[in-house]
Amino acid sequence: MHMPGEIDVREHTRRAWTWVDGFTAVELLVLVSIVSILCAIGFPLYLSYSRAQETDSAARVVVVALNQARQLAVTRGISFSIETQTNPNNRMRFCSGTVAPCPAGLVYTGAETDGNGWRKLENGSRFTAGPAITFSSLGAATVSGVVTVQNSSASGSLDICVSPSGRIKVQAPGSACP
Repeated sequence: MHMPGEIDVREHTRRAWTWVDGFTAVELLVLVSIVSILCAIGFPLYLSYSRAQETDSAARVVVVALNQARQLAVTRGISFSIETQTNPNNRMRFCSGTVAPCPAGLVYTGAETDGNGWRKLENGSRFTAGPAITFSSLGAATVSGVVTVQNSSASGSLDICVSPSGRIKVQAPGSACP
């Protein structure tokens, strides 16, 4: 028995656990509207970021390959040339000597290359310009130039500048190559 004004703890606990209040249709509509607006703003920003990362990744892969060719030229004491192919192949390879395209028998095959020495750009990225670049046994570029890579949607590109000293630099498209 309970006295008037006395609270039954068990009854109060049962009510707390069984009391349910849902959302109204207006509240749900407001929530869905806010989420939709955030998605509409965020998705284009995400796509832009993703494309920029794709372009940057392709440029870094090319820089690593160019540095490898330069290192091979210095360690082996002979010149190494880089040959690129633009669309539809989007690939590059290097060979010993100063002749490009690479003659058979002088093509370098190693990690990340197929049987003919070609390495493809990943992510659907592509070369849009790529002269034959040659590194001397001292690491200098006897033939310097700019290799341009572009992302798969053709919405962004970067230049990889190889200066006569052999320095390799990623830069904005159209910038002067020192």
